[in-house]
Amino acid sequence: MGSSFNNNLSLVNLKQNPNSSVTSGSSYAIRYPQNSKLDSLYPYYMVEKKHFLSTDYKNDQDNIDLDDVHGHHSKSSSKSSISVKPLDLHSTNVPTAKVHQFLVRTFSSPTKCNHCTSLMVGLTRQGVVCEFCGFACHTICCQKVPTICPVPIDQTKRPLGIDPTRGIGTAYEGYVKVPKMGTIKRGWVRQFVVVCDFKLFLYDISAERSALPSVNVSQVLDMRDPEFAVASVRESDVIHATKKDVPCIFRIKTSLIEGGPTCNTLMLADNETEKRKWVVALGELHRILKRNNLPNTAIFKVHEILDSSLTIARSALSSVIVYSDQFLLGTEDGLYCVNIEEYEINRIGESKKIIQMWYVEEEHILVILCGKQRHIRLLPIRALEVSDVEWIKVADSKNCIAACTGVIRRSPANVYAFVVALKRPTNQTQVVVYEINRNHLRHQKMCEFTVAYPVQSLQILSDIRLVIGHQSGFTAYYLQGEATTTSLIHPENQLCAFLNYSGVDAVRVIEIQCPGGIFGEYLLVFQTLAIYVDLQGRKSRDREITYPANPSHITYLDGHLLVFSETHVDIFNTQTAEWVQSIGLKRAQPLGPQGNFVLTFVNDAPIIVYLANIHTKELIHINSVEKTGTKNTRRRFSIREVNKSFKSTSDRRSKMISAPTNFNHISHMGPGDGIQNQRLLDLPTTIETADQISNQSFIIRQSSLTPHTAARQAINSQNGNSQKALAIEQQRAIETEQLQAQARSPSPVSNLSSPKDSPDIQSYLPF
Repeated sequence: MGSSFNNNLSLVNLKQNPNSSVTSGSSYAIRYPQNSKLDSLYPYYMVEKKHFLSTDYKNDQDNIDLDDVHGHHSKSSSKSSISVKPLDLHSTNVPTAKVHQFLVRTFSSPTKCNHCTSLMVGLTRQGVVCEFCGFACHTICCQKVPTICPVPIDQTKRPLGIDPTRGIGTAYEGYVKVPKMGTIKRGWVRQFVVVCDFKLFLYDISAERSALPSVNVSQVLDMRDPEFAVASVRESDVIHATKKDVPCIFRIKTSLIEGGPTCNTLMLADNETEKRKWVVALGELHRILKRNNLPNTAIFKVHEILDSSLTIARSALSSVIVYSDQFLLGTEDGLYCVNIEEYEINRIGESKKIIQMWYVEEEHILVILCGKQRHIRLLPIRALEVSDVEWIKVADSKNCIAACTGVIRRSPANVYAFVVALKRPTNQTQVVVYEINRNHLRHQKMCEFTVAYPVQSLQILSDIRLVIGHQSGFTAYYLQGEATTTSLIHPENQLCAFLNYSGVDAVRVIEIQCPGGIFGEYLLVFQTLAIYVDLQGRKSRDREITYPANPSHITYLDGHLLVFSETHVDIFNTQTAEWVQSIGLKRAQPLGPQGNFVLTFVNDAPIIVYLANIHTKELIHINSVEKTGTKNTRRRFSIREVNKSFKSTSDRRSKMISAPTNFNHISHMGPGDGIQNQRLLDLPTTIETADQISNQSFIIRQSSLTPHTAARQAINSQNGNSQKALAIEQQRAIETEQLQAQARSPSPVSNLSSPKDSPDIQSYLPF
């Protein structure tokens, strides 16, 4: 295990010699095919040679890498990929050419740019290669490469290192071990580390001796982080490590939760000397970064909202902000309203799985995807304050696989709608558009149609077109006028064939504003990369957004693309396509299409955090950090069930027993002289009337104290006649029991009353 360090600044400077042998510590080696053809494409492999990266070309037909026309991902060869030739871009075997012929390539292992020495990061289409001389570089660097092919020898001497003014380049690389699954108790795994662009890229390596790292980045640590620090550890810091390993372990700290825990990454070097080299090199690079005052490109900071002590945090699935102090949280167990000002959590509705939510603020209504059968429900926002608001079921919305909301008409006022995609047999999908209105059901079907493919995403653009994402592309449908369709990728676009061959999933479309405030570009986001096209679907930029790691979720928030992976969140500026920030949130899952709220894990405990934009006003009030910077004491939320017992009994009663209507007396049955001598009580026709029975019986009980009874009671009390008073009390108790029995068992004839009822009782009966 070892490491290598190169820097053209104050650090150790190792010179490059193009004519050096393969044992030279800083040499590159390229093996290129003798007969280059346009359709002969070469896989790239990055291997360790004296602890340096080298780029190796294989002429194996079994390991060819296809260009953007075929979109094939090459596999690593099992043969040794250590080159036997030094870097020589001027070999006589290379066909003579005046200019380079660059083609986009997909590399199977991490590869460095021959121009800027930075890594070409991404899962696919990471860079370009000249088909004649084999010069490999970034897409944005190929414009800066000398046009003469091959590159003159005096222009290829570029020392490795980071350019302090721009912060690009590779400075250090080597092998270390990191805790398996973040815990030392589970053992250590070997990883390859590259310090590039003031970031640490960690790559997994399989157990095979000649194995190469994959292009998927296992973890990214940003040296521009305000809390970045590197230091040795003490034995008390790593209590589960063996005693002999402690001197070889160092720790890298980065920020995580604002005012809370930090992200600590432990690394185990081969020996204590190697550990010191890592600590000194990273510390010096960090000082160079601070000294040159490179701009801080961070956009978001992380605030903790709900900790692991709350059960609802463990099963959270979705969320939406409704007010500055309240947000809704959908869980496996139902819908909850969280008030962060009063520290209250109220359940709304039944215990039903809430998969996703959309809030149409202008219409004060929620569109909710819920239940095991994935139905669509509508819920007025007043349900946050009133307990008896009914959920509106959208008919025939079973098996909903995608949904969205948006404006479908702008004249004379904005008209909103929600669109659902329903799974149908034979891989077909039914798309239904509903207009949101103010009638009793709050929605009305506008149109529906069927597409012959599974729908992966839905979205309404600003030009009132419905965009359906499907495998390898996006199709736009006009909802007004003629139902014409348009593909957002032009057939002449070179990427069209690549996307069709690779079969990538479509995530979403982002409208890019041009100068003047109009939308002139689309950023088409797929599962492996994002590309820029113009309004006609032609490629508008050579630069693409390539993801460092396999994404688990992708969202869009405040002009930035958030790519979630297993160990971190990568953030890209959609206007410039620049990678601006990495946040070390483990197993992070966005709780909504935007990703304001995120379910993540800290020390294997689930918490819900809020991503706050440091350049704009926060959408929700955050009180987790005091002005002094210290964290407040743990907040305790009270979970309240709104009239749970009342609703459960009344709802069940109202569903089982219908209200009485239209009764006609046929004949009297039962004891007594007939209906004329019966005291009849009205049955309740509503739930509210039923709950007033107890109050009515109390009034009746008070009415039993007639003026004569009250007068006798007062006289007896004054005269001290205790025996008479006792008899009167007993008589009053008997009358009260009789009246209560009548209230509990009213007559089934609810709308009739006897004219012979005594006036002192009749006046209090609930008619």
